[in-house]
Amino acid sequence: MKIKNLLSLGMVVLCLAACKKDNPVIEPPTTPIEKPDPLELLKDSVSYIIDGKLRVQRKSENRSNSLRNALANVKLDSLVKQKEYTSGDKDSVMFGRGFLFEDEERNGIEISFLKKYNKNQAQQQTNQGILFIPRDKLDLLSVGERKFAMDFTRNNSQNGIVFELQGDYYRFQTNGYSSLVYHQLLKPELQNGSKFEITSLQKLKSGKYILEAKFNASVYWGDGTNVKKIENGYLRIKLNPESTYF
Repeated sequence: MKIKNLLSLGMVVLCLAACKKDNPVIEPPTTPIEKPDPLELLKDSVSYIIDGKLRVQRKSENRSNSLRNALANVKLDSLVKQKEYTSGDKDSVMFGRGFLFEDEERNGIEISFLKKYNKNQAQQQTNQGILFIPRDKLDLLSVGERKFAMDFTRNNSQNGIVFELQGDYYRFQTNGYSSLVYHQLLKPELQNGSKFEITSLQKLKSGKYILEAKFNASVYWGDGTNVKKIENGYLRIKLNPESTYF
């Protein structure tokens, strides 16, 4: 009797094994969890030392980044009743892209990248009025050194960088006043020893880019007086070439 039971049990086990072999359990595929790119999580920021104090500022969330169009290669035509009449290169545009950074006390700095473009190198944004944007946006932000555009808002003949400080250092900047009659063109010696260098422009998985730069500069009032030094500057910003404001 026991032998018969054992034989029956053995047959059941063999049947189960055969069924398992013929119909294996298929495990559902597991989707690998892609970790976020840590570079995507970094915040736009700038840091620098002025008057011996370290300033660390974040990109302003309350105000949008600025786009600038200005007449390039401006010259004075006449002065009538203290009003300046000027002209410039009608086939070109001085394009600028500004990034504003502030701290909790509303002290801040706007860093603008400027470059002259022939209008056939740009495209007009019809939905935003007469605004020209370079077709190759990353050309403005390529790796390498930049000079300071000291005649910006005046002659607009120099490509480069402009700093404009706010808050405690309001009126301090790297360019001069706009008048061609009542203020002299700033001397380039004011920026002796200054340097602005884009050290990295890296593409991220999202298609955006992250830019890093280092700098030091002189800032002053628009007439070149009251000079202060900015030292040990570092800039990090994310860019989206698909956006008008990139």
